[in-house]
Amino acid sequence: MTEENSINYRGRKASRARSEQRRKAILEAALRIVVSDGVRGVRHRAVAKEADVPLSATTYYFKDISDLIADTFTLFAENAMSDVVQPIYQHVGEFLQQHKDEVGHSAEVTNQLLESLSRLIVGFLKLELADKRDHMIAEQAFKHECLRDARLRSIAQTYFDHLMNEMVELCRVIGVEDPEIAGELLMGTIFRIEHEALMVPVEQFDEDKACKMIKRQLAAFLP
Repeated sequence: MTEENSINYRGRKASRARSEQRRKAILEAALRIVVSDGVRGVRHRAVAKEADVPLSATTYYFKDISDLIADTFTLFAENAMSDVVQPIYQHVGEFLQQHKDEVGHSAEVTNQLLESLSRLIVGFLKLELADKRDHMIAEQAFKHECLRDARLRSIAQTYFDHLMNEMVELCRVIGVEDPEIAGELLMGTIFRIEHEALMVPVEQFDEDKACKMIKRQLAAFLP
């Protein structure tokens, strides 16, 4: 994550490389439990068993279970930004740089561009559903946990602000009106598509419907 979007860990800091490896293994184990059992499944004993470490190791780094959950969300956010979000926006950005002059050229050309852009975004969503489903489930779990735990909200705000800033920039590049509003509406649509897609097998994901929803949002803001 960039410096302005960095999130600080709350648990005890590791002083040696080996110690840091154990600490990270504990957080990765906690993240697997979030995916399989939800945030409420994260308990010291369960995490220690999943990480194959003594119970004393988890309580040494995380005396408070809230700190363990918060740092698990922090690890998720860092991994998501580097492994999922940034690659998607990079590919979309490269696509737009190649085709941005087509916006406003003619109604037919603009329509083709929006169709291609929508298909590109939906293609990444389908890839996530197939190969990074755990990431999507963890995101949903933490999103809901923020409603319960106010201490998670600053981490969530930083994470989702970064997503939103990138989406607003995408809208600005293609020349939509009110890119800030357009970005929020488009991101909300994508969140809805993701949530509904997670409730069915990946082969039942309706790509055509998702593409039409995203394309319609983009087209509505073009001058």
